This record gives sequence, structure tokens and C-alpha cells, in this order.
Amino acid sequence: MQPADALLRYAIDSFTAGLLAPADIAAREAVALDPNNTAAWHLLGVMAAGIGARDQAILYLRTALEIEPDNARIRQNLTGAQSLKPVAPPKGDRYLLIKSWGFGFWADVAQLLGSLLLAEATGRIPVTYWGAESLFSDKSGRDAFGFYFELVSSTSFESLQQMPGASFFPPRWHAGNLAGSGVAKWEGAGSRAGAAYFINRPETIAVSDFHIGVVDVAPWLPSSHPLAGRSQTEIYRYLVARYLKPRAEIEAACETFLDRHIGAAPFVAVHMRGSDKALEDPNLQATNAAFAAALENVDPSWRILLLTDDAECLARMKERHGERLVAIDCQRTHTDEGVHYLPGIDPVRAGREVLTDACLALRANRFIGNGRSNVSAMIAVMKDWAPGDCTLIGPSVLMERNLRIHQIPTFAPDTATAGS
Repeated sequence: MQPADALLRYAIDSFTAGLLAPADIAAREAVALDPNNTAAWHLLGVMAAGIGARDQAILYLRTALEIEPDNARIRQNLTGAQSLKPVAPPKGDRYLLIKSWGFGFWADVAQLLGSLLLAEATGRIPVTYWGAESLFSDKSGRDAFGFYFELVSSTSFESLQQMPGASFFPPRWHAGNLAGSGVAKWEGAGSRAGAAYFINRPETIAVSDFHIGVVDVAPWLPSSHPLAGRSQTEIYRYLVARYLKPRAEIEAACETFLDRHIGAAPFVAVHMRGSDKALEDPNLQATNAAFAAALENVDPSWRILLLTDDAECLARMKERHGERLVAIDCQRTHTDEGVHYLPGIDPVRAGREVLTDACLALRANRFIGNGRSNVSAMIAVMKDWAPGDCTLIGPSVLMERNLRIHQIPTFAPDTATAGS
């Protein structure tokens, strides 16, 4: 069985079981592998019609019919989709509460950006809450997102908890447990809630606590949305510019570091992973070796800003490049365990350090990073780099559907990671 056909079989089984997220993702992966897979396009069209996404249903069913113009069943379903009336949103404001994904800092930000796009796609006001499940919270009950960035809207998390008469989606949530973590997140009714579940939901407050990527939401954007049909990179840059504003003290720390260590001279930023990334990426050693070749194309008079959470990476690069290399003074690991998992680590400081590193990289003249890490992949889309100024070793993890977290079997080399 070909990979696309196997994915389609999984998508059909998931859809039959009422599991929209894996059905949606598997079917889209199938058409990515085989654009002429009629049955996958047909399934996507039926699924879209079922949740009232009229524009998408018509688009997918027309695509299927173009491939098989004599298919009477597809033609019948297309006629049905064309007769659908646009779903009118309920009166009054509706909200999307965006909780932490619970892995690495930039994995949490990737979940945030996908959910922000979902809020725009569904006409909801976004509200953040990085609570106890965040590896970068102080466990005080405060929204840890605010330790790092300006809030994404004027609505507070506390106001959602106190909103009279509010209804909730998925139904595992209610006013009394909004601050909770791990509420049927991975297993049970309403678990692994992907983008497709949230389309045209009428409830007052919807909660996004499972990873939703931009790649998952983009196909569900209404045709009237200005980002409809735009590339993922364009969407990321829009979201970053609109919502992702580091706190003033973090920006000030970047300026202080640059003034003290680099000044106005040009520099290249390099992001290298070690520690727990070696457990996720079997090609990590080769990737890190490729940085040496990439640096050979950089003017040797430029300083090198190294971004790494691994003490051994820092030591090796320092030995190789000497005084040319600079790095922030931050918490690092000497083991194969990530910094944010080590005992005794200050989690808020760790989050501010990784954010500071990224903000510094965005000021660099060139950037070289590991595409399999959310840190590098995010830096690549947060700035409109000139051609040749941003080099990712390996494909960007942000541009891929995460099959593993929805338990979708991989029928190609498995490179997706949960939260680097």
C-alpha cells in the first residue's frame, strides 16, 4: 500500500469514529503526497460540509470532481455543499483561551501562534493562560505568558473565569477548571482537540490546550480573511508582527548585551542544539557539523553569537572560534536533559533567556540554525531575512503537520517532534 493510500485509510477510519483532527491531518498529508488522490479530497470536502465550512467544502469537492468528473457521488455531495448557507456566528463576543502546550518555550509559542490564527479564523477574542502546565511558569497561578510578552488582547484570564452564563468547548472545560492542567488533554472525551473541532462552534469560551499548528489552521481560514491562500511564512510573519511583542525589559537586555559585546559591527547568530535534542533527532551530530561549513561562508571579521542551551556545544565552539564567539550568560545543561527539565533551574529565568537569545538573533546580519528545532525555525519566520541571510540546516519543523501527537502512523521518515 502506498503511503498516501495508507494515510487515507487512517483518515477514513478516524472520520468514521468521529475523530476530526486526525482525519483532517491524515487526509491533508495524503493529498500532499498525492495531489490526485480523489478519495482524500472527497473526504476533506465531506468533512468541511459537516462542520459548515461551505467555502472549503466546495473547493475540495470541486477538486475531487475535476480529477474524477464522472463520479456521481462527488457531484451529489458538491451540489449539497453549494446549497449550504453560511453559518452566522452567535451574537456577542466569543473567546479562545490559549493554554500552554507544556514543552519547550518556542514549542509553546508555536502552539500560541497556531491558536491565534484559529481565533482569527473563528472570530474569537484570544486570551492567554500559561499556567502550571507551562515549564516556564512560576507555579503561582499567574499567566506566565505575561512574563515574556505583552498580552494579546485586553481581556484577562480572570474575567473568563467569572463570566456569567458562559458555555464552554470542548465540554471537559468549565469555569471551575480553566486554570487546571492536563484536563483530558491526551486521552478521554474531547482530548487532542485539533483545529477542525473549533470551526463554527457556538460556545462562548473555547479552550486550546493541545498543539495546533499554523499548518493545521491555514486551510480553514475563510476566503474573506486577508491571509487566505497566503504562504505559511507570510502567515507567521503577520502573526508575529501583530501579537508577539517581547516585554520592554527583554528588549532592553538585548540592547545592553549588544552594546557591551558587539557594538555596531555586523555579526552572525548561530543556534546549536545538544542535550535532549540528541534523543529526538538522530541526525543532530551531522547537523551540528554542518554549521562549520556554513560558517566558512561568513566574513571571518564578523563576531559569532552562539545560541545554545548545551554547555558542551559552547565549549567546543569557544575552542574553535576563540574571542570571535560571544554568548549570553545563561543556565545551561551538561547532560542529555533539557535545561527546563533540570532540578534547581529557575523556570522564568530560563524562559527569559531563550527569548533573549532569539531577540538577539533577530538583530543579526545572518542566521544559521537547526530547522528541526522550534527555536531556529521560529527565528527564521520572525524576520523578513534577505535572500541568503537565513540558513536552516534541515527542513523547518514549523512547516510540517505533526502526525505523531494525533497517533497518525508515519509512512515516511519520521522527523516530527513534540516540543523542542
